[in-house]
Amino acid sequence: MFNFNLSVKIYRSIVKIFRIILFTFCIGFILISCGKSSKEVFRIDSLNDSCWQSSLWISVANAPVVKEKVYDGTRAADGTSWFMSTVKNDKKVSRALWMTTGLGVYEIYVNGKLVGDEILKPGFTHYEKTKLSFTYDVTGCFKTASGDENVLSAQVTPGWWADKIITPGGHDGMIGKKCAFRGVLELTYTDGSKELYGTNIEDWKAGIAGPVTHAAIFDGEEYDARIPLGYETPEKLSTPEVNNEFKGEIFPSDGAEVYFRQDLSLAPVNAYIWESVEGKNENDFGKIVIKRKYNAGEPMEINPGENLVIDFGQNTAAVPSFIFSAAEGTVLNCVTSELLNDGNGAKDRGMDGPEGSVHRLNLRIPDTGMKLKYIFADSEGDVNYTPRCTFFGYRFISINVSDKVVIKDIKSLPVTSISKEMEIGCIKTGNELVNKLISNTLWGQRSNYLSIPTDCPQRNERLGWTADTQVFAETGSFFANTSSFFHKWMRDLIDSQGETGGFPGVAPLSQYGNDMTRLGWSDAGVIVPWTIWKQFGDKEIVELSWDAMEKYMSHINETRYDHNTLIGENGNYQWADWLSYEPLESCGGSAFDLNGPLPEAIEYWNYLSASYWLLDASMMRDMAIGTGRDASIYESMILNAKNYIRDKFFTLGGKFKTDILNTMQTPALFALKNGIFEGKIKDDIIFRLRENFEKHGNCLQTGFLGTSILMPTLTENGMSDIAWNLLFQRKNPSWLYSIDNGATTIWERWNSYMLDQGMGPRGMNSFNHYAYGVVCEWIWETAAGISSDPVNPGFKHIIMKPIPDKRLGSIEAVYNSVSGTIKSSWRYEGDKWIWEFSIPDGCTASVTIPGESESREYISGDYKIVR
Repeated sequence: MFNFNLSVKIYRSIVKIFRIILFTFCIGFILISCGKSSKEVFRIDSLNDSCWQSSLWISVANAPVVKEKVYDGTRAADGTSWFMSTVKNDKKVSRALWMTTGLGVYEIYVNGKLVGDEILKPGFTHYEKTKLSFTYDVTGCFKTASGDENVLSAQVTPGWWADKIITPGGHDGMIGKKCAFRGVLELTYTDGSKELYGTNIEDWKAGIAGPVTHAAIFDGEEYDARIPLGYETPEKLSTPEVNNEFKGEIFPSDGAEVYFRQDLSLAPVNAYIWESVEGKNENDFGKIVIKRKYNAGEPMEINPGENLVIDFGQNTAAVPSFIFSAAEGTVLNCVTSELLNDGNGAKDRGMDGPEGSVHRLNLRIPDTGMKLKYIFADSEGDVNYTPRCTFFGYRFISINVSDKVVIKDIKSLPVTSISKEMEIGCIKTGNELVNKLISNTLWGQRSNYLSIPTDCPQRNERLGWTADTQVFAETGSFFANTSSFFHKWMRDLIDSQGETGGFPGVAPLSQYGNDMTRLGWSDAGVIVPWTIWKQFGDKEIVELSWDAMEKYMSHINETRYDHNTLIGENGNYQWADWLSYEPLESCGGSAFDLNGPLPEAIEYWNYLSASYWLLDASMMRDMAIGTGRDASIYESMILNAKNYIRDKFFTLGGKFKTDILNTMQTPALFALKNGIFEGKIKDDIIFRLRENFEKHGNCLQTGFLGTSILMPTLTENGMSDIAWNLLFQRKNPSWLYSIDNGATTIWERWNSYMLDQGMGPRGMNSFNHYAYGVVCEWIWETAAGISSDPVNPGFKHIIMKPIPDKRLGSIEAVYNSVSGTIKSSWRYEGDKWIWEFSIPDGCTASVTIPGESESREYISGDYKIVR
């Protein structure tokens, strides 16, 4: 009898052998013909802008498009757009350069070789105004003989473009309709002549193809390994159409590129299988029953009906990377999570499933987003799979399958714009809790500096909130050289600037947060360039931003940054000191009644906005002087803003006219930060602030804005004792409270999770939100004593004024500044305090020894001081 199944197996085996032979032959032929390793493919400066004239944006003619109204949870269109062209060499080629960009997340291939280390290209930019290009020398995988043919191909998925992340709720379809690709190949022949081959509709083919059957930033990725890559199925491709959706400019990418951090890959620290639940009742989801556990490095087997939970031990922006095996057609589903359900799955603790299962409600769209789906092809042995068209924010994953799957190895692979080479600062103390706080801050930066400075990497948001950005900018500059990263983001911000000069709440413009001229957010347009200039001596960012900054300063100077005057821009709302524990907090609603903002809230907002007006003017003066501009307009503005603040908001005795502000920490901190008063009035403000901290059990009450200036302002005004107490505080709210409650990154809220109560408010509750990591700025500058000087930026002159505390035990800080390596370490030996520090060649430092008020000037060298 004819055995159909056996015949199919024999046929497939023959096909496999043929493919292996063909692949080996092709690779060998490529290497012989070009005489170079494919590793010699590398990124280079872009071709001349005029080369773009040789190309068109092209799309798949019949590509699916989202047409219905878009809301939270609306998924991008299915399918991946593939583009392909065969280029025949007219002569022998000496060099091949390929300049590319895309509408959507794209990847490119030459003769089947993936080109470039960057992922999620072209990155997140203003959807109307700017796209970034990536140019590669692809000679290393190019067949160079005259008459040889080379296959160029590109894969484009909807991320950053035909995607919810840029599309506001209620919009008809996505902002970007169809994915598109554009590129120019420049061939240099051995006779010195050159030729350009650009994307067009005559020489290129396009179609919906390839194994990625769905992908978007929030949605995740679906991958069917049974489907060949697009360049392997030319029969699915046909004539493309010209895409005219994007009418902005294309700039070479020069900062904030996104990479996998292989050096930081995370192995599981715990893994277990569960299938059944016990203890379930009306109020509780119950508790999982662990069926089996897996040890580190042990292969994991999962069967239908089972759930595999893996803990990687660290919350981060990442993708899970698999080495696994299963029968053809087996479906593996994987979802991500920041924490596990606990407390018998108690609903009154905010849990969404049984204890031990992954919690997903804080992602906001747990049913439609943040998912992976993989369908196995017929293969012998293990296969590798790493998603490349999306990213997640998670510590835990949960997996279920349609048939048996064996996972030989799995890692959590961090995704970030902070490359290993960018990391320039390392700081360690003698206190493990503080070290954990530093680690949590660094992981938060790695997770959220991802093409843009996002607020969080996990939920359906991931936007470039401008307050988060300005709050953390200086802190981040100690851990990494963020100069080029912020050059890119300042272009995003300037692209998003309003007609009157205000900056939005997010940059680039996105699905929401686009409201203009809101205090503390809009000011990022000045604070970020000033910070990067001060920290790195970077005049270019000042030049890039100057006109936009001047336009902004003129606007807030003319309007006195008054809330009601700007109501057409701010929408009669302010985020203000977001998520503070103080009165008049906006998120919790205490700044409002049924009629809108309370009068005292508006007065508070106007005080805060005037405080930022003054801060901004001071920074503009610094930058004007530092770049050889006339600073007199800003000197006058500083005086006017100070007088305005004194006259409008304070009594003659130095109390706030709006009495509730006298009961709060943040208003007093801004008065001290800006030097509004001197003498007895200043002393009285300090006295009342000390009383406030004592009244609150030596706990801070500040939110995003107040916390950003809290520690340095206390220190500069003789309250370093309070600052140190706040650092070591473990009650809610405090930095160490989150660590005691299991944090591995900085949280959005002081109480995002509480061991005794469960989840914080789930509608807006991120466990990877870097803003409160601003405390590490103080650890660098005050505990370690390494500060830049705006009079001589870029650490050419260093301010070294450490203020130690025995509770810290010791500190070791090494900072590779643009001017050289700066070191500061101190420790206690009995009652002796021993400080060793190094000043790099060509630099000087103003050194203040603890207990002394006068600084001394030091030149480059290594020093040791014992007190």
